[in-house]
Amino acid sequence: MGLEYNVFQEASGPRVTLVYPDTYELGASNFGLRVVHHLLLETGLYTVRRGFHPAADMHRIMKERDLQWLDLESGDPICESKVVGFGISTEILYTNVLSLLDLMKIELRSKNRDQSDPVILAGGGGLANPVPLMPFVDVFFLGEAEAGLLPLMKILCSDLDRDEKLARAADLPSVLVPSLHTGQSVRWAVAEELNIKDAPVDQIVPMATVAHDRTVVEISRGCTRGCRFCQASQLSRPVRERSPEDIVKLITDSVKSTGWEQAGVLSLSFSDYSRLNRLIRGFDEIEGSMHVRISQPSLRPDTLPGLRGKRFFKGSVTMAPEAGSERMRRIINKPLSHDEIIMAVETAARMGARGIKLYFMVGLPGETDEDVLAIASLADAVAKIMGNKRKVTAAISPFVPKPHTPFQWCRQPDHDELWRRIQLVRTNCRRARVAWNDPRVSAVEYYLCTGGENSPDILEKAYRNGAVFDGWSDLFRWDVWKELIAVEQPAGFALDDPLPWSFIDTGVKREWLIQEYKRSFKEEILPDCREAGCSDCGGCNGVVLPFPDMIVSGDANPLPLGEPPVERVRLRFSKTGLARFTSHLDMVRMWTRALRRSGLPVYYSSGFARRMKLVFSQPIPLGMGSESEYLDFQLTESVELHDVLKSISSVLPSGFRITASKKLSGKYRSPGALSTAAEYIIHGIDNADRLIDYLRNNELVSSFSVFDIDKVRMISDPKDGASRPDKIMEAAGVKWESIVRSNILVADQAGQLVPLLAVT
Repeated sequence: MGLEYNVFQEASGPRVTLVYPDTYELGASNFGLRVVHHLLLETGLYTVRRGFHPAADMHRIMKERDLQWLDLESGDPICESKVVGFGISTEILYTNVLSLLDLMKIELRSKNRDQSDPVILAGGGGLANPVPLMPFVDVFFLGEAEAGLLPLMKILCSDLDRDEKLARAADLPSVLVPSLHTGQSVRWAVAEELNIKDAPVDQIVPMATVAHDRTVVEISRGCTRGCRFCQASQLSRPVRERSPEDIVKLITDSVKSTGWEQAGVLSLSFSDYSRLNRLIRGFDEIEGSMHVRISQPSLRPDTLPGLRGKRFFKGSVTMAPEAGSERMRRIINKPLSHDEIIMAVETAARMGARGIKLYFMVGLPGETDEDVLAIASLADAVAKIMGNKRKVTAAISPFVPKPHTPFQWCRQPDHDELWRRIQLVRTNCRRARVAWNDPRVSAVEYYLCTGGENSPDILEKAYRNGAVFDGWSDLFRWDVWKELIAVEQPAGFALDDPLPWSFIDTGVKREWLIQEYKRSFKEEILPDCREAGCSDCGGCNGVVLPFPDMIVSGDANPLPLGEPPVERVRLRFSKTGLARFTSHLDMVRMWTRALRRSGLPVYYSSGFARRMKLVFSQPIPLGMGSESEYLDFQLTESVELHDVLKSISSVLPSGFRITASKKLSGKYRSPGALSTAAEYIIHGIDNADRLIDYLRNNELVSSFSVFDIDKVRMISDPKDGASRPDKIMEAAGVKWESIVRSNILVADQAGQLVPLLAVT
C-alpha cells in the first residue's frame, strides 16, 4: 500500500473516506470505487480519502493492540471523517462492514451513535436487498452514483446536526434512511446516459500488484438478453452505450495518464455492443501505436462463429454457457444450442485462443442429474477440440436466487446437495479441469441476499462469533454460520408472499418478473427485445439498440517491427522511505509505467508481445533502502538529457528520485554485469564491539569501516547473498535500524573501485 501514482492533492473541504470492505489488493481495482472517487474529486469540494479492510494478520494485531483504523492517503483515523462511504459489491462483504465499524470504535447500530460520529453511507450493487444492513447504516444510496450521489453528499457534509442531515437526505430520490423509513418505495437510481465527464481517466496506479492491474473503461451498461438468473441486467436497465470515439479517447487518455501496459473494457455483454466493429478497429489502432494490450470480456458463443479472418484472440477466451444441457439453457432463457457452442469453440481455436474457461451453475431451478452430467460432457467436448496444449477449465458456481430477478421466488438447494452436484461434474470430467466455488459460502450469500427482519441480528451474531472475510476460503467460518442459519434458512417464496426487498423499485414490473418465472418452468424462451421488440418489462421507454454487425477480425497482420534504438541512457536513482518495501518486480513494473507516462520515444522489442528493454542493477533485499539503483533503457529518437530527466522526474511516485544520468556510447554492458562491489551504510547498530569481534574472527574486517555506533560502512559483492550486510549482522547477533546501499562500484582500468556511472 502507498506510493501510488495519480493520488491528487486534497482539497480543503470536509473529509470523505471511501471504503471497499476487503483487502487493498481487491479493493484498489474496484471500478465502482474509482467512479465515486472521480465524481467527488471533480467537484473540488471534498477531501477524499480511501480505506480498506486490513488483511487478516494486520487485523488481528490491530485488535490486540487497540490500534486506530487509518485512511490510506494521510494515515488519519477514519472515524474523524465527516462521511464514511462503503462500496458494497456483494452480500458476502456484510460481516466485513461490521468489522470496520468496530475498528472505527463507533457503535455498530446506527441508533446508538451520537453527533460526533461520522455518517455511515453505503451503496453498490450488493444492496439489492439492504435489509440485513439497515440497523448498521445511517444512509443508503441505491443505484448508480452518477444519478444522484452528489446532492446527497452536499447534505451529509454540511454543518447541519445529525438528525437534520438524515431528515433532509430522506427526501432525496434513491436515498434510504433506515431510521426514518416507513415502508415507502425507493427507486433504484439509473443514469440517463454514460457521460464522458463522469468516467475516471486519471486512475490511481498501485505500486503493488492488485486483482485487476489495468486501466478500465466502461463501454456500456445494461443488457437486453434477459437471463432469468441475472440480477445485474435487471438493476441496470435500459442499455446505455458510449460511442466508439469516446471509448477510444478514454482508453488513450487513461493509458497516457497511468502508464498501464494493459487496458480493459467493462460491459455486461461485450459482444452485444452495437458498434463493435468500429470499436475493435479502434482497439487495434491503440494497441499498435501505444504498445498496449486491451483485454476483451467474454463473447457470447453464438456470436463467435460469424467471425471472419485469420486471427482475433491474443490469449484465453471465456464463455458462459451457464448450463450443460439445452433444456436448462431454455429454462434460464439462454437458448444456446450445443452446436452453437461447439462451433464457437472451433472458431476460437482457429483464431488463436490459447485456452477456454467455461462458466456453469449448478442448483438451477428444475435441474436434474442428467443436466449436471451434461456440464461434464460439454466441457470434455470443448477440451477435445482445444487439444492437450491448450487448457480448458469448467468453473462451477452454485446458483443463488437473487432479488429483483424472475428466480427470486426460487429456493436454493441445500449446500450438501450442491456439493454432490459439483462432485458429479468432477468425477465425470475426463479432459477439462474443474474449478468450483464453495457451496457453503453460497448458502451464506443466499441467506444474506434474501434476508428479512431477523437477518440483522443473525448477521451481528455471526460477526461477534468471529465471522469476517466470508469470501475467503481459508478464513470462512462455516462453524459460525452453520448453526445460525440452520433455523433461518429461507425456504423460497410464494408468488403472493411479501418480499423483504419489495420496497425497492428497479423500474422492472413485478408482473413481468412473475410471467418470466412461469415461462421458465414451461421452458419458454423470451427473445431478446432487439429481435422481437419490446417485452414491456418496464425498464425502458421501449426504444432498444440494434443488434451489432457481424464481427470482422481482419487477416493476421505481419509481426510489427519496432523502431531501432538510436540512443542509450543510464539513470542512477534512489529508493527511500516507503519505497524500500517495494519488491524488485513491482519496481520494474513501476519503471515501465513511468517511462510510458513520460511520453519519451522508448524502444520496444519487435513482435506481438512488444516490451520495453529495461536493464537494472543487482536488486536489493526487501526493506533495504538505496541511494544507488541503476537503470538502462534505449530511445528510438535522440532527446536532450535534460528533457529526458524532466519528463521522467515529473511522473515518478514518491520514494523514487533520479540522482544522476548519462548517455552511453561504445561497448554496452548491463549494470548488473558491470558491478563488482556495493557500498552499504548501516545505521543504528546496538553493539559495535560485538560486530568488530565477529568480523575479526571471520576475517571480514577489511569489508567494514566502523566509524561509530550510528554509522557503519561496508563494501561487499552484490551478487553474493552470503556477504549481504543484513546476513552478516544477523550472524553476529547485532541489531540495527536501517541499511542503505549508498553506491555500486566497479573497477576502472587502473583497478580502482569507482561509481558505476563513471564507466560504460
